[in-house]
Amino acid sequence: MTTRAVGGRRVLLVEDDDLQARLYRTMLRQHTDYWGESPIDGSDEPAVTIETAETLEGGRTALEEASEPFALVLLDLNLPDSSGLETLNAVLEVVTETPVVVLTGMNDATIGREAVERGAQDYLMKEHVTPRLLSQTVAYAIERRSRTGELERQRRELAVLHWLVRQEIRDDATVVLGWAAELEPSGPEEERTVSRIVEAGERIVELTESVGATVQALEESQPALTAVDLSFVLEEEIERLERRNDCEVILDRPDGESPVRADRFLNIVVRNLLTSALPPENGPGGEVKVSVRRNHDADRAVELAVSDTEAELPPADRERVADRGHSVNGSDVGLYLVRTFVDRYDGRLEIEEGENGESGTTIRVLLRAPT
Repeated sequence: MTTRAVGGRRVLLVEDDDLQARLYRTMLRQHTDYWGESPIDGSDEPAVTIETAETLEGGRTALEEASEPFALVLLDLNLPDSSGLETLNAVLEVVTETPVVVLTGMNDATIGREAVERGAQDYLMKEHVTPRLLSQTVAYAIERRSRTGELERQRRELAVLHWLVRQEIRDDATVVLGWAAELEPSGPEEERTVSRIVEAGERIVELTESVGATVQALEESQPALTAVDLSFVLEEEIERLERRNDCEVILDRPDGESPVRADRFLNIVVRNLLTSALPPENGPGGEVKVSVRRNHDADRAVELAVSDTEAELPPADRERVADRGHSVNGSDVGLYLVRTFVDRYDGRLEIEEGENGESGTTIRVLLRAPT
């Protein structure tokens, strides 16, 4: 991995032994390939600049008074005014975003591992340091901390989005629905207008549920999956679809329950799957076919297939939408949500031509049965 320097990297080296400090500076500058090209952008600025401090107090002062944060702190744990893990604790008190790599002269990796547990990015045994190992460890620590910071920033943004969608947009839509319920249309034209207002409000509420579910799923690294009856969920969502759209849903499923490994968001997944099967302008006579198949010998034992003879995706679009690396656009947000949760459930999403030679598209979801 090569970490490209941006405007030069500033490293703070806290080391009381002048000979060791000079050695580490030389080592870091011997392997600038880990830091990116130097000079940078045609300038004479080095890929890495090393500033030094000989004591814990000097290191803390340098960190507190720096005009810009250091890219990394390379910290000797044993200094004239501090020793051991207390040195690390004191440095971590004044840095939040800057990664710390500790140096220890003890012939034992235990203190290094404990330092990492307390918040250091990595540790190095002084006796084992080589130019390549030092440069590689420092560059990798900066890269890891950068990625961690970016993930934390995204997590905070998702939390704000979740709050905005669930608290602001949903609440406003609910108010609109409440006002619409109080209206008393005086004729067919007004009835149609009120009906459209109600449909739009309900759609907004549904969208907030979908967005909220997606945000929560992205925030949870380990989803708690349980047994959910797919047949019951289908019946609920099909009734909702037929009530709100002028279409007919033909359901073919085995008798009894069809349990799958999922979570409380399965309703939203099925809702978006059914909606995605509808043509953009679904007129009278629209027909959606839904089937459930169980194969107890298969790895993913439950198959849910949704087909519509009027909605057809070109082959290139079918592959693109099913690809988990595909970037979302306005036309396939629903399927993006479906794919996100199918991945969460350790299932598989397939998009094919209509079954039995018919026109249209079949969206197939294969889910695991509960263990």
